[in-house]
Amino acid sequence: MLQVIGIGPGRPEWLPPAITELVKNCEILIGGSRALTLFPDFTGHQYCLAGDLTSSIAVIKNALLEKKAVGVLVSGDPGFFSFLPRLKKEFSEERIDVYPGISSLQFAFARAGLPWQEATFASVHGRELSVLPQVITHPTAVLTGGENTPQKIAQFYLERGFNLLISIGNALAYPEEFWATMDAEHLAQEKTLFKNAIVILYPAIGQDNEPEPKHNSKQNTLQDNQQSTKQGIGCRIGISDEEFLRGKVPMTKSEIRVQVLAKAQISRYDRVVDIGAGTGSISIEAAGLASEGVVYAIEHNPEAQELILANQRKFGVSNLHLIPGAAPDVFGKLPPVNVCIIGGSNGRLSEILETVPLVEGGRIVITAVTIETVAQGLKLLTDLNYQDIDTVSIQVVRWKAVQTLHMAQALNPIFIISARKGDAL
Repeated sequence: MLQVIGIGPGRPEWLPPAITELVKNCEILIGGSRALTLFPDFTGHQYCLAGDLTSSIAVIKNALLEKKAVGVLVSGDPGFFSFLPRLKKEFSEERIDVYPGISSLQFAFARAGLPWQEATFASVHGRELSVLPQVITHPTAVLTGGENTPQKIAQFYLERGFNLLISIGNALAYPEEFWATMDAEHLAQEKTLFKNAIVILYPAIGQDNEPEPKHNSKQNTLQDNQQSTKQGIGCRIGISDEEFLRGKVPMTKSEIRVQVLAKAQISRYDRVVDIGAGTGSISIEAAGLASEGVVYAIEHNPEAQELILANQRKFGVSNLHLIPGAAPDVFGKLPPVNVCIIGGSNGRLSEILETVPLVEGGRIVITAVTIETVAQGLKLLTDLNYQDIDTVSIQVVRWKAVQTLHMAQALNPIFIISARKGDAL
């Protein structure tokens, strides 16, 4: 049995008694050196994890071979940008029990004195800054790390004309804790070294009426928001198929594309994931609709990946982010999304629908070419408590000129299933 145990901020005073008792009952304890020191009285076997995930997985596999109760310690909460998705993938046949901890997200919003039920979350630790929202409409918590420091996040928004107010929390709960709120201009010039900090981004003045964050001696008045100039295709949908670079990769035809996007009901600030993006035709047009949001194109085919990037450059789309790999394996790289479009599932539709990070009330659209896939999709959506489930089939016939006549050119029928995510069961 594998137990994934959240240790919160990593300080003994923030460990609940239930976690301490749970660790006592483990026979093997695995974690980073700092995590292991939290339990000096542990009498079982201990294994220290390295920074290399492959080596860490090997250590856990060897421990499980001993058929004993194995506890893996993770910082913060296991369910928030943690080691858990990788463990579930590597040990899919193993029973995994998860125990929560206090996340840096909770700590940061508590320091700011703000509720976080309406907040947006993202991580740029090991990810590109392009995953960040183009515009901040409500408080947004961002995990930093590596080269992506709070200063770089501040510069990211300054370059887009937004001098946001930003709270920075570093080493929260530790004696050396740093907490400050300042505008992006001042943060970009801040010389303090922040290692794996969390930041909270607040809407610029005039964007939204949000509660004031708690400040300290480093607070500064937020400057007037400047409007950024966006480039790209705008809200253009139904782009001619011939305009896309295609290669030998399948592409959703323009007539179907229009219907898929109509069912998706993409709004200006939405985060959208396009699973099985192919050439990126849907992603490109979705990015135009979500002009102040971001689109994540998931694609496992290397040729298709190159085409997505090539089409992105051709159409000048800045808010499209390619995620190479297969769903749901790469879902750990996604923040919560408002819209999910599934054009290809590689036979893993069930796993995708069960684990996609779609927010409550979010829209999902599935395209299918077989009745079997339609039947499976409808059952899964019903079982997962999706609402407003709707199915249409479309048969497109194009009339091509042949000398002085026009001949029918029928395209394959396509099923489009759409639904809205309801409350959890």
